[in-house]
Amino acid sequence: MKTFILIMDKINLVLKFLLGTFLAVALIILTWQIIARAVFNSPLSWSSELLRYLLVWMTFVGAGLAIRYQKLIRLEFLFTLFKFPPKIEKGIRGFAAILSIVFCVIILMYSIQILEIVHMQKSAAMHLPMSIPYLAIPFGSLIMLFNTLVAWFEGEWDTEGGEQI
Repeated sequence: MKTFILIMDKINLVLKFLLGTFLAVALIILTWQIIARAVFNSPLSWSSELLRYLLVWMTFVGAGLAIRYQKLIRLEFLFTLFKFPPKIEKGIRGFAAILSIVFCVIILMYSIQILEIVHMQKSAAMHLPMSIPYLAIPFGSLIMLFNTLVAWFEGEWDTEGGEQI
């Protein structure tokens, strides 16, 4: 159990770096696109497509990290509004964790099927296999699933907040 948590923490560290890199690349490409369009009157044909794919990847990787560090919307309003006994509150949090796990598994299964369908298609401007942008969905779902398990193992579903990103 502790080994799995340590491995996921190392993977999350790499994902933080990857997320920062994607953000920096997106900012550079966006700036370049604005300059090319406004100054040189020659827009880049591929930049908006790449930015769209980077945004999709940042969303799914970021969601996986947000689960690990408890930064997504939670049921706290419910527990603030109604003062449940600790056992019931823990049960509700556990049920929410199980629903999250089931959701991640369903998304993972269907996104793998979609990958098989779009693999032969090419993107319009960059001519990349469409499986590259679509790979963000199963990858992000897998990260979300593993980080949900880590949060559950550590008992963070029982507490508010979480660790800082």
